[in-house]
Amino acid sequence: MLNINEQELKEAIAQKAADEILRSDDDLTSMVSKEVKSRLDVIFIDRADKQIQAAIDHAVQTAFDREYQRVTSWGEADGPKTSIRAQIDKVITGYWSEQVNAKTGKPSDGYGDKVTRAEFLVTQMCAKDFSDQMRKDATNITGALKDGLRNQLAAVMDKMLSELFHVKSLQDQGKVEKPY
Repeated sequence: MLNINEQELKEAIAQKAADEILRSDDDLTSMVSKEVKSRLDVIFIDRADKQIQAAIDHAVQTAFDREYQRVTSWGEADGPKTSIRAQIDKVITGYWSEQVNAKTGKPSDGYGDKVTRAEFLVTQMCAKDFSDQMRKDATNITGALKDGLRNQLAAVMDKMLSELFHVKSLQDQGKVEKPY
């Protein structure tokens, strides 16, 4: 009777299969190497992109607050020190507080009523809302007036017909609906 150790047999088969695969397929090593390199590249790109974006964000943020001073063509200081953020604030504030023609909104040429650009835009928005609301209210009032006149004319016509004809019609008896 043969005495076979099943565990040793399994290990021997696995060892033989591994030896065969490695011997017969030299490309297996290069395929594994390529796959590992590909995965490392993805991880590197992801992390590098995050670090690059963080560095750019930091550089932009600090650039807006970094002070500088304008210079003349000869390199001499021209005016006080400032920052990009302060200059943007100055431009925006100047834009909204600039005097413009109250009717056209264009920069003032010295003639006509003058207001700030902010006042002009607020006035235009309010005037548009007011016009739209007035148009809507006028339409509603006109409709109510029309309905009121229709009802009043119907009552007057009913009264006149009742005085003229002393006969009760089907409408008077409520058997037929009135057309008005």
